[in-house]
Amino acid sequence: MGCTEWVEMNQKNKPQSNAIATGVLSLLTTSMFHAATLFDSESKSQEWTYNRSDAAIIVTLVLFHIAAVIGAFIAWFLIERYAKKQINFVLISLVVVGSTVSIALPHNLIGIAFARSLMGLAHGVAYLVVLIHGGEILVKELRGVIMAAINFCVVSGVMVGAVLNSVPRDTLVSNQVIGILGLVYMLLAFFLNLILCYESPVFLIQRNLVADAVRSIMKLRNESTETWEIRNEVTEIQTMLSEDASTDRSIFGDGNLRPLALIALGKIASVLSFNYAVNTIKVNVIDEVLDVTSGDVSLSITILMSVRMVIGMGAMFSVDVLGRRALQLVSTVSTGVILVAMGITYLATDSITPDLGMAIFLASEVGGALGLTSIPDVLCSEAFNTKKKALSIAAVQALENVLHVVIFCVVYKWDLQSMDHWGGALVVAGLPLLPIAYVLYRKLPETSKMSIRQARIEFYKREGIVFGGSKNSVEVLYD
Repeated sequence: MGCTEWVEMNQKNKPQSNAIATGVLSLLTTSMFHAATLFDSESKSQEWTYNRSDAAIIVTLVLFHIAAVIGAFIAWFLIERYAKKQINFVLISLVVVGSTVSIALPHNLIGIAFARSLMGLAHGVAYLVVLIHGGEILVKELRGVIMAAINFCVVSGVMVGAVLNSVPRDTLVSNQVIGILGLVYMLLAFFLNLILCYESPVFLIQRNLVADAVRSIMKLRNESTETWEIRNEVTEIQTMLSEDASTDRSIFGDGNLRPLALIALGKIASVLSFNYAVNTIKVNVIDEVLDVTSGDVSLSITILMSVRMVIGMGAMFSVDVLGRRALQLVSTVSTGVILVAMGITYLATDSITPDLGMAIFLASEVGGALGLTSIPDVLCSEAFNTKKKALSIAAVQALENVLHVVIFCVVYKWDLQSMDHWGGALVVAGLPLLPIAYVLYRKLPETSKMSIRQARIEFYKREGIVFGGSKNSVEVLYD
């Protein structure tokens, strides 16, 4: 497919990305609060931390992740019972209240804790709803790029939040600026949800609303009549649901353990490569090169995240061309090798210059941006049995948030200024990435340009897995 044809196809299918825009805007807002546990963003310089113990500060910051775990399981309950438009209004309400509290009480510990809790709830709900809704409504040619774009928006929110948190202000503080941005995003999200959010045909067919499902697909595919492609899509969804009807809801049975384990490994690799400890080390090294003061610390974060965003945008448009498996392998191996090599170097010698360290860490950002954080989200949208999908995604999202809590609580009080500390942290973070990369290379099927049913079958098969991508799946599930 040429560039012109791809652009035309993307424009024709624009209603599909519009339908998940509310969740994406919510994630963009909540990710700005996520930044505080990913970067050392001068939290202790904010007034709400004055005369507070380290334990109180840590609890306040990790409340975001604890609430995100709760939010994921709340979304699991809601998504099987209510339409996406209704859930999105709940999501908007959470973000609006959280943003308002952040604006009104930016210097109050209880206010910040409450705002971060609401944002965490919204983050957990939004992530699960967007991944499920997107996976079920997107055409197979665009599912990869749009699902990867969700992670790109999350990274964008993290960058904005980290930069705002690290710059001291005399007037509006960072929490107020983030709250104002959140209200602006939610105003736009409200109208997008009201006008452009179309329900998933899978959800409708599960409730025997076939006529409504056909109308929804016609709107999503920008068609004025019921084409044979739409009829085939409805038939395939019905077949998929009938196949899944004989299974139970346990996420550990009926072959679901395999995709669950593979995506959990992908999430573990994502957290190991992009966490508070690793990011703080990178920022400290770049600070040495740039000789920045505390008021200019955002420059280091901006450089790191700009590289991640630029490369991530390229990877986003490549995920349906090069495939999920190839990008996952290159990203995981390159990041693991660099982190381990730098860790061993810092432990073995004190002679490495900050300039060289900065160059190598920027290279690791390039490697990490190729797919370590985005590919697991793409796979979440297509890997699971429809009866198990919501709980399975909630479980892997819970794992991701728990890992962030553990790393942040362990590392927060460390003095990550010496090379010995840098070396130990980098080796611990990088070493597990290499066996994870090998397992994913051996076991992860290639699902690019497959329908949602074909992709699900590939994940549930024990043998004959497609590694090359874009091939017709064997119509058999291996229990």
